Amino acid sequence: MVSQEYSGFGQLTDEVTLAAAAGGKTRAQQIIFNRYKNAVVRTLVGLCHDRELARDLAQDVFLQAFTKLHQLRNHQALGAWLKQLTIRTALSYFRAQPPTAEPIEEEFVDSNDWSAQADWLIQLRDIETLIAQLNDNERLAVWLYLGEGYNHEEIAELLNEQASTVRKRYQRALAKLNTFLTKEVPHDHQA
Repeated sequence: MVSQEYSGFGQLTDEVTLAAAAGGKTRAQQIIFNRYKNAVVRTLVGLCHDRELARDLAQDVFLQAFTKLHQLRNHQALGAWLKQLTIRTALSYFRAQPPTAEPIEEEFVDSNDWSAQADWLIQLRDIETLIAQLNDNERLAVWLYLGEGYNHEEIAELLNEQASTVRKRYQRALAKLNTFLTKEVPHDHQA
């Protein structure tokens, strides 16, 4: 029977490697680092849109992971645990930064249709360039929702904010992205 291949945070690490890494064995830690580094960096770039910052934060993620790895009881949960640690590391970084003022504006999107409005965004090829148009808070809301699959209530909990604030920020971000796209896309292109 052929084993199914996983990528990103879905990759599996065997119990022996996990135990060795938790015990401080450099070779086992290197295996885990090599296995998950791309997923960690990709997630961090999506959250902060700064490759250098993402690399710095990735180092923090792995330092924390190897320090706390002995707490992980199920080797099959390593990827999900690293994903959570990655997101929490980015959020901690952003919480430590001076707050940016966000204008309070009317809702841009009908609140009953906000998820349908994002369909076009998910299908874009160069989402990183587009996401760069957003401020840090907007980017976090969009990336956590679309890129990482969190719902607005979960994002609100991660950010210690009200779900309504997260929804409005998300809607504002989608409106901003839509405006940017309509300005950048030529209207006379042919398929």
